Amino acid sequence: RVNDEYMLSVENDGEWQTIPVHSKELADEMPKYKSRSLLEKIAEGTHFCGDPGMQYDNAINRWHTCTNSGKINASNPCSEYMFLDDSSCNLASHNLMSYLNEDGSFDINSFSKAVRITAIAQDLEFDNSSYPTKKIAENSHKFRPLGMGYANLGSLLMYLGMPYDSDEARTTASAITSLLTAKVYETSTEMAEKIGTFEEFEKNKYSILNVMKMHREALKEISEEKLPKEFYNVLEEAR
Repeated sequence: RVNDEYMLSVENDGEWQTIPVHSKELADEMPKYKSRSLLEKIAEGTHFCGDPGMQYDNAINRWHTCTNSGKINASNPCSEYMFLDDSSCNLASHNLMSYLNEDGSFDINSFSKAVRITAIAQDLEFDNSSYPTKKIAENSHKFRPLGMGYANLGSLLMYLGMPYDSDEARTTASAITSLLTAKVYETSTEMAEKIGTFEEFEKNKYSILNVMKMHREALKEISEEKLPKEFYNVLEEAR
């Protein structure tokens, strides 16, 4: 896990002083290394073991919806869930190939309906689940965090004839991700109107609305020029 300061040091070919985890009094005596050399070791280690790679601490906490309840310090082992310590998350994913029409267009209506139903089902799980510790149980009920994603992006891009590592592929993934995110938050709002917000909502209202604004602003960075014409409506629906 690294911060922006370290990444700037890598860009500028600077040095980085390591930080003691336990013996804080030794902070000034810790050795310094070339930042780029450390990054190479991190990359080699990640490639060797196949685990998720680096986490960007500042970026993660900029997109944190509940800043007044604490900082995000880490993720689960697979790194797809990042939230407060001692919390849990109901996860679900959609097979993107199931929503691809024969003409290469994306079935927005079916996708949106499936996302809505899945989000409601995920929320229902909180009150019907057991948890490994009392603290995790308490936070699960106080925050009710759910995580939704998708599978088979690689197959979808292959079907559309896009190189996996291309601007076109990244833009297509961005449009789908934006739509998914928007529909989940829309459903969350719908549930809140019917049965009330999660317990810690008012405490974190400002940071939640700020992240919503960041999502909206990020949409402006998605270039229609890089999207296949069959996916223009996906981006429009996300907006």
